[in-house]
Amino acid sequence: MNAWVSLLKKELRLGMSAFLGPIITFVILTVVAGYIGSRNGFTWEVVQGVALFATGFQIFYLVYYMLTSLQAERKNLHLWLHSPMPGYGLLLAKLVAGFISMLLTLFVTGTTLLIALNQSVLFSEHLQLIDVTSVSFFGGTHLILLALTFGIYAIFYWMIFLLINRHLGSFLSFLATIAIFTLLTTIFNAFKETSLYGLLTQWGEIQLTGITESIGFSMNLETGTEVMTEVGNLSLYLGVYLIETVIAILLFVAACWMLDRKVEV
Repeated sequence: MNAWVSLLKKELRLGMSAFLGPIITFVILTVVAGYIGSRNGFTWEVVQGVALFATGFQIFYLVYYMLTSLQAERKNLHLWLHSPMPGYGLLLAKLVAGFISMLLTLFVTGTTLLIALNQSVLFSEHLQLIDVTSVSFFGGTHLILLALTFGIYAIFYWMIFLLINRHLGSFLSFLATIAIFTLLTTIFNAFKETSLYGLLTQWGEIQLTGITESIGFSMNLETGTEVMTEVGNLSLYLGVYLIETVIAILLFVAACWMLDRKVEV
């Protein structure tokens, strides 16, 4: 356990540039957008737009972080693979380091978004009608879950890339990995249309009526035009969460197996 914690600390140090890059970019874009907006009388609305985009883009944060980290290891792959730590320990340390970096980045962008929403003249009044806590928790939780899933996908397909790269060049290996990704995605999408998938997932319904009702509101623009915003009833199923979790775990296990048994050979 102590060895893995030490490895995690090392991953956090090595991933510092990957962590700081998006933060610095976000700060620069926010300052520039705020300056441009202030000259036109809508500072917080522009900042809100930048923060909303940056927060939503966190879905792909772990894809970016994992590919950046794994690409760095590829330059000295033999040293990384000769670590006494098993494959799952190596990959899990990277995933946890990326997850910590993502949470810190999400805190920065999310806090900026909430501040901008509260300061915005256009939205501040209507924000009081929304259950901000419930909406933020719901949106943040699903953003994090999607980010973790995509991060595991990135690890899985990177291992496939390394495996193919032992026999083909980098470019052909990249094309082959894209082809495998397309094929597996097509097969899974076809499976989602079957009755079996419905049987496995359409259980444990969760009604989100309270959250969706809180999002619906109306507002009058300065021109007198009334804008209505309504969100229909939304239902989620525990079965979907379960099958997505099982798939993510299987892909992570498969990636660890490839790293231990195939890539290292």
